[in-house]
Amino acid sequence: MWYTILMSGLVPWTGGGAYLPSFTSSVPAPSLPQQPPTLREWWKELQTSNAEKTSKVESAVMGLRHNGESAAVGAILAFIDTDLGGLDLGGRVPIDWMAAALFYVLSIRDTGKEDGIASDFRAMGQSCTTIAMYRMIQRWRTAQKAIPKNKASKDPVLVAGKPF
Repeated sequence: MWYTILMSGLVPWTGGGAYLPSFTSSVPAPSLPQQPPTLREWWKELQTSNAEKTSKVESAVMGLRHNGESAAVGAILAFIDTDLGGLDLGGRVPIDWMAAALFYVLSIRDTGKEDGIASDFRAMGQSCTTIAMYRMIQRWRTAQKAIPKNKASKDPVLVAGKPF
């Protein structure tokens, strides 16, 4: 009895009846995957890409602009440092790191716009990061030099701490 119900087509997955899809010639045959290009073909295609090449003049102008932006960021941070008493707000929050993070976020937000200035924001953020790293390394090296070394000393604590 179950066999008759299954084969009559009342159950869709059994292979009988109107529930089965009919494959006609209107369904295209599956295409075979194309063979991936060889490394040499990929390299040649990469070399002949249609990407716009930047001329030497455009590169020079862009470099000049980024250097100008870097100088402006350095000057602004120097004025903040001298006029406000340091680059740390309240002695704790580094302005240079905050500006670097802000310019980084702005560069991401402005990416893909035709008239966007994402590369300018990246350049300004890099300038802020440069100043911040300079300050961090300078503080670290100064602190390292301030630590007294165990030299011949008449200090009783240092003499008592020497190994026998």
